[in-house]
Amino acid sequence: MARHRLTTSFFHMALRGVTGGCPRCGSHGWFRRWFHRKERCPGCGYKAERQDGYMLGAMTMNVIITFFLLALVIIIGTVVSYPDLNVAVMITVGLAVAIVWPFFFYPNTYTLWAAVDLLMHPLEPEEVADAEAHADPAWLAAQARRSP
Repeated sequence: MARHRLTTSFFHMALRGVTGGCPRCGSHGWFRRWFHRKERCPGCGYKAERQDGYMLGAMTMNVIITFFLLALVIIIGTVVSYPDLNVAVMITVGLAVAIVWPFFFYPNTYTLWAAVDLLMHPLEPEEVADAEAHADPAWLAAQARRSP
């Protein structure tokens, strides 16, 4: 079965995802509140959870980024305070990063994961039709004006 090809680069989709926008169209508003996301993108109608277990990828992205930041805390703390390591400060900053960051960046990791998923699994024609059926008419009109 033919797959719908993406018209934007992965870098552009990832940038949209990091800033909390839809990786497909760039519109914001995937979340009603911080931890309550909508079923679809309010602009293009892209379904936020394409299959069961989809949220696991977003949680994994959050864990990977958190571990990366913890590694940075350890490396920077070691370099800055060497040879007299200030372990108490490194533990305090590390705990703050480990507790605050996952909550702070949750919506963005979800949209970033959506960008990665779109790169790995482009939309099927049925998914494109489903998204267009739920899309904002203004977004559809703008897309129609852009295409030749």
